[in-house]
Amino acid sequence: MEEPPARRMMSGQYLVNRGHNSSKSLPIVCFIQTSISTNRIWQGNNILSFSFPRFIAQMLLIVLLTRFVDFLLRPLHQPRYLANIIGGIMVGPTGLGRITWVAVKLFPLPSVLVLENMAYLGLIYITFITGVEIELAAVRRTGYSAVYALTCITIPFAIGALAAAVVQPTLNDGSHANLASFIVFLGVALSITSFSVLAGSLAELKLLNSNVGATTLSAAMFVDSCAWAFLPLAITLAQKDGEPIATLWTMMSGLGFYGAAHVLVRPAAYWAAARTSEGGPVDDFGASAMLVGVMIAANIADAIGIHAVIGAFVYGLVIPKDSPVGEALIERLEDFVDGLLLPLFFAVSGIKTNLASIDDIAAAAFLIFTVVASAVAKIAACLVVANMYQKPLRDGMAIGLLMNMKGIIELVLLNIGRDQQMLSEASFAVLVCTSALVTALVSPLLRLMLSSPRRQASFLRRSVQSGQPESELRVVACIHGTRHVPGMLGLLAAANPTKHQPISVAALHLIELSSRLSSLHAIQHHGGGPTQQHPAAAAAGCSSVTNAISHAFEAYEELADGVSIRLLTAVSPYPTMHHDISTVADDFRAALVIIPFHKHRTVDGGMDPTNPSLRSLNQSILASAPCSVAVLVDRGLPAPSRHDTSLNAAVFFLGGPDDREALAFASRIAGHPQFSLTVLRLLHSAGPDDSLVDDEYITEFRLRHVSDDSVVYTEAAAATTEDTVAALRSLVDEVHDLYIVGKGGGDRTLLTAGLTHWSECPELGPIGDLLASPDFGISASVLVVQKCSGMGTTDSESVAPGKTTMTSSRGRFCMISANKANYRTISSLPCRLLEPSFI
Repeated sequence: MEEPPARRMMSGQYLVNRGHNSSKSLPIVCFIQTSISTNRIWQGNNILSFSFPRFIAQMLLIVLLTRFVDFLLRPLHQPRYLANIIGGIMVGPTGLGRITWVAVKLFPLPSVLVLENMAYLGLIYITFITGVEIELAAVRRTGYSAVYALTCITIPFAIGALAAAVVQPTLNDGSHANLASFIVFLGVALSITSFSVLAGSLAELKLLNSNVGATTLSAAMFVDSCAWAFLPLAITLAQKDGEPIATLWTMMSGLGFYGAAHVLVRPAAYWAAARTSEGGPVDDFGASAMLVGVMIAANIADAIGIHAVIGAFVYGLVIPKDSPVGEALIERLEDFVDGLLLPLFFAVSGIKTNLASIDDIAAAAFLIFTVVASAVAKIAACLVVANMYQKPLRDGMAIGLLMNMKGIIELVLLNIGRDQQMLSEASFAVLVCTSALVTALVSPLLRLMLSSPRRQASFLRRSVQSGQPESELRVVACIHGTRHVPGMLGLLAAANPTKHQPISVAALHLIELSSRLSSLHAIQHHGGGPTQQHPAAAAAGCSSVTNAISHAFEAYEELADGVSIRLLTAVSPYPTMHHDISTVADDFRAALVIIPFHKHRTVDGGMDPTNPSLRSLNQSILASAPCSVAVLVDRGLPAPSRHDTSLNAAVFFLGGPDDREALAFASRIAGHPQFSLTVLRLLHSAGPDDSLVDDEYITEFRLRHVSDDSVVYTEAAAATTEDTVAALRSLVDEVHDLYIVGKGGGDRTLLTAGLTHWSECPELGPIGDLLASPDFGISASVLVVQKCSGMGTTDSESVAPGKTTMTSSRGRFCMISANKANYRTISSLPCRLLEPSFI
């Protein structure tokens, strides 16, 4: 029997029956299923009248709209934050909310409350991730970056304090905050810098691995830490009109909450890490317990009066950075939170942003002027600091612009200010819009400033051949993972580093940067660019992969003589990673960049792609590197050891700049006491224009190793591609451990013309592609060398007149003067090996 309306109590979507059959302690709750979902679309029901379908429709609209705006802004190199905030404003009363159907049917007030709850759940976890990203130890060792940070805090804070006295009685008269809390809040809002948006923008601008990028990231981390410290003060001052007793109790409770979190959460994180195997994923139970703890911390913080997001931030802040738990939790959260819940928060912020609420235009203009003045003051302050530390003013200008990057954290602060009634509707709308405007201007202004030509001296082309044989060889060794470390160390050891022939290595660990939050976590751990990784830095929270790479290279440096290794990390998207590698090579003044092949050897001897993006990356490096490049096809290259092991390398020489560069690198291997080197030169009648240079360099090579019995020089004659393949097969056997070839490999001759049509990997050249193919049937590693693009035959390659050199004919040689040398040409003969000469 239906209860009369008077005996029925309506509460949202629930009907609570207080009739005779109900209990006082446990009332009967009648749930209206049709208010949640519908299965009656064919009966004419409107799905937007039910909460769950409406919520799904809202999410679809918000996510698709923000992604579409991001697509439009991507050519302008704007951060995704800007697309999110514009998409959110478009959903609100300033945009689609002006349409009656959207406001009444799609976003009615009860549905906005559900949307806001979901958005704040995502906000709690976003601020938790922010706390995990901030490393207090790194903040303490920021150095002169702290000076940039302090000036970017104090000056905007002072401007905000002066402006608050004017804005409070005019534009902010709709709020209930006292002047003290509004001063603190506005000062924090003007001085904050978003770490995550800044990191993404630095990567987009190719500044992530520069000194400017590292300094700015450190300063932004310092600013964020100070902002989160000041925010609870503003909230407590706003409570009960700043009553001293209530404010004191709230602040004491906040300090007690931080201490309790430090005492309880850190051991819990170590407990979760202890349940994790070395290098394995974090235990599901431990990770779930830590994620539940985020909600508990947020609830406690909200109860004591310091706001839920601050509780989640503190919870993330106290997680130890030397534990894998923080990074594992970010990886579990990022896709769902960043992809779905975060756009909801921007939409809720956009719904709160109503530009029509601004009735005092003069006060709004003054607040806009205040925001712009604080941005200009940051730039001026950074210029002063750069001049004080004798840094280039150009760097100071760039740092000042970058410190004006706003992001999710500022929007969090503005929403807290609106919820705590420290901001009126009008001042909230002005601050949200000006935040988006300032962030939008940073990127184009910085690109305009950096568009002037760089110093040409920094682009001097370098190669192995251009250096003296006994000079230091500077190498950049690129590593994507631990898989590439043994082969790279084996190749470096084979290059025979000694005190008289040293090798300086920049071991560059390459990490992909994406919009995923875990990649930004990697940036924070690695300091925002290539930095030397000491054990202390590793203990500060570097990933297990970076630790393993670091330990392997440090161990090799301790055991080897004549090797100095600098461990670097570059975090960048794959499409633009070659710019960072070129920058490191240019700054390091490297003569050679060694990159791993994009395929790895399988158990059955085949070659499988490691990562599809690595091939395009290798092609970009080969096209743009400021020095020579070597691609290592690693099939288990053994590293020379202290034991009496015999290793063998072979060079296939057709002629040209790339082959001469390959022979220059092989010349270093020839001096290794455990290596034997075989050089097979292919002679042909229609030789290239620089065949005389090849003769000179071969003669120099033979003269250099005239008394070395471990070096064997052999010549073969060929006329066709079939002759080339036959000569190469005569060199291939199970004895050699490493084959070295030039990428060009005589590509201007008819000897390899047929091979280029069947190349699977043209970036290796015709000979390198043939040797790397599993069909050729070799198990040795292959090194394909390309001389720096733009370096042809230069004076550094040619032999000076009067210099003692040698020429050979059928394996014989004699000492003659270079200006009287007669270089022969071989007529077109069937391919046959000529008499070897033991040099």
